[in-house]
Amino acid sequence: MARPYSLSRREITLVLCSIMIFLVFYNFDTTSNLFANPNLPGRFSNPTADGGLDMDIYGDWESDERRISSVHKQQEEKEDGFQGNIWLKSDRVPEAQKQIIFGDIGVNDGFMHWGKDMPETRIVKHVAGFSIMDNVIMCNGTIFIVTDSPSSFPSLGSIASSADNSREAPLLGEWEILSIEQARNILGSYGGLIQGASWLSYDAIPSNYTLFSLWKTHSSLNTSTSPDSFHPPRRLFFPNIPTYKGIQPDLNGPIIRRQRSDSGFHPYLPKAAFPSLGLMYKEDWEDYALMEVPFVFERLVVADFGAAARLANDMPPFTLPLVGLNASKEWWEPIRQNLAKFLRVDHNAQNPNSGQEKTTPQAVQGLRSGDHNALVNALETLHESNDFEVNIVSSEGPWVERLSAVAQSNVILGVHGDSLADSVFIRPSGHSALMEFFPSDVFTRDAETAVRSLGIHYIAWWNDRRFENDSFPPVVPGSDLTQEIRIDPAAVVHAILEVVTRM
Repeated sequence: MARPYSLSRREITLVLCSIMIFLVFYNFDTTSNLFANPNLPGRFSNPTADGGLDMDIYGDWESDERRISSVHKQQEEKEDGFQGNIWLKSDRVPEAQKQIIFGDIGVNDGFMHWGKDMPETRIVKHVAGFSIMDNVIMCNGTIFIVTDSPSSFPSLGSIASSADNSREAPLLGEWEILSIEQARNILGSYGGLIQGASWLSYDAIPSNYTLFSLWKTHSSLNTSTSPDSFHPPRRLFFPNIPTYKGIQPDLNGPIIRRQRSDSGFHPYLPKAAFPSLGLMYKEDWEDYALMEVPFVFERLVVADFGAAARLANDMPPFTLPLVGLNASKEWWEPIRQNLAKFLRVDHNAQNPNSGQEKTTPQAVQGLRSGDHNALVNALETLHESNDFEVNIVSSEGPWVERLSAVAQSNVILGVHGDSLADSVFIRPSGHSALMEFFPSDVFTRDAETAVRSLGIHYIAWWNDRRFENDSFPPVVPGSDLTQEIRIDPAAVVHAILEVVTRM
């Protein structure tokens, strides 16, 4: 029989020492306090100026708890002092509000088995190019409207366009109308469910007013006479716009930073103004298509500028829901306030009798240099002699700087172009106005229609000629983007004074 092994005295000593070292470091705080010299600084104490070795180790930095995680502390201080704060802690959100924001969807609620009871599409709202429908089905990349009453629906050509040619109605395989029986045979008896309200921008060429017109369409559900429930959108699909521009690089080659595709708006904007909205691009849409199962959109809000353009005459396509769909008078105000709160500027509409006005001229390329300088000098004089605040920003400047100036201003001046789409975030008051400078014999109605739909006064300029109150020139889009624009600075400043002093 083998003799049992016994530890030597040396091995026992090593085991005991190891256990002791483990216990010491496992309870380091307690151990250090036990053996600490009370005359030496503790772990988070402040060393004295003549601390010797302690000074070499700690330096003279004051370890103040208030300075630890200072960014977080500053945010909390701002939260306490900012009225109407957008940054709500979860325990301060009422349960009813949580229900509206987060819903009650579980992890197993993304699947449907309808059997013979095929979901039937319902048309809720429609103007050319802009539609709200329930139970729209997408399968293998095709969007299906399921109904036994196709005559109760608008034509597919007034709902959407071909992805390859926006001047034409959608092709077979892009959009289709199926009877319920056809849908049973083609789509089967089960599929996925995309819950809540989804937005779909079907255009391949983006517009600066996509979010604006989609929200107006969506807001047509929020009226006192509408029986339909109103919840914010959860996602926006761009089926025909890829996430990045250009050809995908070789995955085995060097890392190349790719440029994001233009979606018509700055990437920060939806995150600030539509915080519950997720963005999905062509690749995401293709993922759904390649899964080879039908997906039911519980509610789908569709925007197709090509379909709208075919019936818009001389109106900008995005404006059709602005004039054709009813909504609350304050339909845009929640979005404008979201952005203003995010930027930490005053988000309340201004009292018309408050006296203080803010003017934001946008220094954009195209205005003749001499006229630009003369206008800036005149505005600075206006600032010094009156109770005005003047902000001069570039359309190419940082997004936060530009939008902060716009959101605080009552009067905006700028050369015509896409950058004036931001004017819809102007601070509303009885004195709010947009002044847009055009080259002679050029006029478009994009900015004019957008701001006037919000009750904001609009003035167009051809040099010293002033157009307002429906006395606008005919629409003549300009093709020469390098054409210099001349203005009369004295006439512009006179118009500003008229606008801000009117009763």
